[in-house]
Amino acid sequence: MTMTKRDLRKWEESTFTPITVEQRRIILERFGTEPEPYAWTEQDICVQIRNFLGGGQFVKAISSSGNPSPLPAGMDF
Repeated sequence: MTMTKRDLRKWEESTFTPITVEQRRIILERFGTEPEPYAWTEQDICVQIRNFLGGGQFVKAISSSGNPSPLPAGMDF
């Protein structure tokens, strides 16, 4: 699953969470593509966005075996 501008706008409206232009850019950069060969789930995206907006950090994608995976270059915020 990936996050589009439209998806992010819907999420923002449904959670009553204001997102700045810069935060929106970072979120879309992070979740606009899948971290091959893994995939984001809707829960991954929602939890990580909440963490990020709360001042936390994004976490790396987890492989199906449960081991942390390296993200593509430029995706490790």
